[in-house]
Amino acid sequence: MGIGPKLRCSAILLVFLGVLIRHRSSAEKVLLVPPPVVDSHWMALAKIGRALVDKGHTVAVVISEDIVEKRHTEWPDFQFEAFQDQGTRARLIELQDRDFSTAGKLSFFEKGKAFVAWAGELAKHCGLLLGDGKLEHRLRASQYSVVIFHPLFPCGAILSARLHIRVPHIAVMRKDNYCIDEKGTGVPTPPSYVPSLLADFTDDMTFGQRVQNSALSTLLPILLRHFGGRAFDGLVRTYVGEEETIQSVTSRTDLWLYQTDNVLDFPRPSMPNMVQVGGLNVRVAAPLTENMDAFVQSSGDDGVIVVSFGSMIKTMSAERQEVFAAAFARLRQKVVWRYVGEKPTGLGNNTRLLAWLPQNDLLAHPKIRAFITHAGSNGLYEALHHGVPMVCLPLVSDQPGNAARVVARGLGVRLDFSTVTSDQLYQAILHVVTNTSYRETAARLSRLHRDQPQSPMERAVWWIEHVIKHGGLPHLRARAVELLWYQYYLLDVAAFLLAVCAAVLGTLWYSCSLVSKSAVPQ
Repeated sequence: MGIGPKLRCSAILLVFLGVLIRHRSSAEKVLLVPPPVVDSHWMALAKIGRALVDKGHTVAVVISEDIVEKRHTEWPDFQFEAFQDQGTRARLIELQDRDFSTAGKLSFFEKGKAFVAWAGELAKHCGLLLGDGKLEHRLRASQYSVVIFHPLFPCGAILSARLHIRVPHIAVMRKDNYCIDEKGTGVPTPPSYVPSLLADFTDDMTFGQRVQNSALSTLLPILLRHFGGRAFDGLVRTYVGEEETIQSVTSRTDLWLYQTDNVLDFPRPSMPNMVQVGGLNVRVAAPLTENMDAFVQSSGDDGVIVVSFGSMIKTMSAERQEVFAAAFARLRQKVVWRYVGEKPTGLGNNTRLLAWLPQNDLLAHPKIRAFITHAGSNGLYEALHHGVPMVCLPLVSDQPGNAARVVARGLGVRLDFSTVTSDQLYQAILHVVTNTSYRETAARLSRLHRDQPQSPMERAVWWIEHVIKHGGLPHLRARAVELLWYQYYLLDVAAFLLAVCAAVLGTLWYSCSLVSKSAVPQ
C-alpha cells in the first residue's frame, strides 16, 4: 500500500525540520579578541572565524569603536562588540610604523625601550576593554562557549577568566612576544637544537651559535616575561584575583594553535594541546580578474615575480623604493608589486603597482616564478603551499627566523633589507629564478605540506569544536605548568639527595674517626 502524497510531504518536512533543529542546536557562540594592530594576526583570527561561521556558529569580535565600520564592511558575517579606546589604537599604530621604519637601526637598549612602550600601550588598551562595564554585561549575557585570542594581546585570556565560570580560551599564534607560552605549555625547549624564533639560526648550529642561542633562549624570555607580563599583571589582579598573574591566567589556555609546520619549521618537543596549523590562511585559489590575468599571461615563458612586504610597505623610504624599482626594471619577467605612495622614478615598464593584490591567487598561478617577501608567516605558507621559491628581506619580529628556515629548507635566499643594493637584489632574483633546484625543492616541499588528512583550517576548526563540545581540555595540559620553578627543575630533589649524601658521608667519616681513635694505643 503506497504512502499518500500528504503523508510523504509531511515526512519530508519532519526530516528537514529535524536536520535544521540539529544544525541549530550545534551552533555555538565564539568570541574573538584580536590585537588592535598587526593586520596579519587579525587576518588569522578572522579566517578562523569565517570557517566557524560556515559551520553554523555565531562569531563576535571585540574591537574599538573607531574600527567597527571598516571591519563590518570587510566581514559582514561577524557581530561586533565595541568599546572606547581613547586613542590607544592610534598610538599603537604609530609605534608599529616606527618599529618598521627603524628596524635594524636600533641598539639593544633602544629595542627594549620600544618593547616596554608597546606592551604598556597594549595594556592600556586592554584596561579600557576590561573596564567597560556595559561591554562586560553584554558579553556575560551572551554566554560565549569559547574565547579565541592572540598572545600578543593576552587580554583575551584575562577576559575569559573574568567571564562567568571561566570560559575556555584558545591561543592562535606563530610566536608569543612575551614568551609566556614557554611556561604556559610546560614544554622544554633545548637550546642545543631548538633555535629561538627571534634568531636567524637553524636546528644545526655551530658551537658559537649554540652559545648565543643558549643565552638568547635563557635571558630573553626572562626579560620579555618581566617587562611584558608586568604591564598586564595589574589588570589580572584587578579583574581576576589578587593571587593571579598574566602567566597563571594564560597557563590555563586549553588549546594552543601554532601557525607552524614541520615541513618549513624545525621539529621540537610538544604537548597534546599544542596543534600545528601552519598555512591556515591558505585557501583554494580563485580565478584572477580579467585585467590581472591578461597581465600575467602577457609575460610569456619568462613568467611573473610577485612582490609584497605586508605592513612594511607604508614605511619604506624613497631611497629603498628606488633600489627595488631599479632591480625590477632589469628583469625579463613581469613584476606585480604591492605598493602605496609616490611612483618610483626608476620604475620599469614591466612592473605593475597595486595597493592590494590577490596574493594567494597569484602565487597559485603556474606563471609565477618567485615571491619577494619580508618573510611574514602568512606569505611564507602561501608560497610553500603553492610551491613558489622566495627571496626574503626580513626586518622585525619573527621575520629573520622565518627567512633562516626558508634558506635552510632550500626554498630561497635571504638579503638584508636595509643595505641591499639594486645589483645584489637583481642577481639574487636571477639566481632563484634560473637555478632549477629552488623550484624543484619548492615543488617537493609543497607536496609534503599538502599531504595531510586535514587542511590546517579544518584541523583548527575541529580542535576548536572539540574544546567547545567538552567545555575545555584540562586533561591535555601538562602538570608542569602548576609546578614552582624549583620543583620543575628538581632543585628540591637535588637538595634532598645532596643532604642525604652529605649525611651518609658525614656519618661514615665520623664513624671512621671514632674507629681510628679507638685503635690508637693509650
